Amino acid sequence: MNESFLTYCILIFAAGVLGGILPFIRKWSDDLLHLFVSFGAGIFIGTVFLHLLPEALAHSHDGHAPLFVLIGFMLIFFIEKFLVVQGDGGYDHNHYVISITALVGLSVHSLIAGLGLAVGSNFESIGSLIFYSIIAHKSTAAFSLASLFLLAKIDLKKRVLLILLFSAMTPLGALFFSYVITTVDQHLLSPLLGLTAGTFLYVAVGELLPEVFHTKSHRWSKLLLLILGIVLMSFINHGH
Repeated sequence: MNESFLTYCILIFAAGVLGGILPFIRKWSDDLLHLFVSFGAGIFIGTVFLHLLPEALAHSHDGHAPLFVLIGFMLIFFIEKFLVVQGDGGYDHNHYVISITALVGLSVHSLIAGLGLAVGSNFESIGSLIFYSIIAHKSTAAFSLASLFLLAKIDLKKRVLLILLFSAMTPLGALFFSYVITTVDQHLLSPLLGLTAGTFLYVAVGELLPEVFHTKSHRWSKLLLLILGIVLMSFINHGH
């Protein structure tokens, strides 16, 4: 484990905390929070189609990657619609379910990102590029997640705790996989990436987009920010 690897882990954690704390430093209106979530939805959609799916397909040796995407999608759908929700909890409860679902999906993705960082740290030529890709996504994802927590009216202490937990996911994943990377079966990468893509896709398309566009206010601004998030991930994908 080299010094740059540990530095990457610390900086990624700091980026997550910074991005997650920013929405808490002042009172934001629901309309403004929806604009932030719209940008975050673009980040998630860009991550699915420009990062996770291509990686899953690239590591697929049997062509089953799309099946695992479907399994991941349906798994989160089942958890949310049949296990988590008990009756109609109202507007704030719906936001709470969305925020927790997003937290689970993003945390799984963050752990997989930690695997990518652990692998990349063994190759000096690509390690820094993977780091830049992760840190750009981490701060924006944390910001969007924190915006969802605000919409759900989760109390401050719990919001901060959840953001700290989410920020630690990638460094913890990277530290864990750095010790076991030599024993990881490369055939597991495609199913893991596929499952992550499926959960991410459900969070973005099944939850965030309906939440953002359930009112007619600022629809064009929301669309612009959605596209901006996707474009940002396309640049990160190009660099990677």
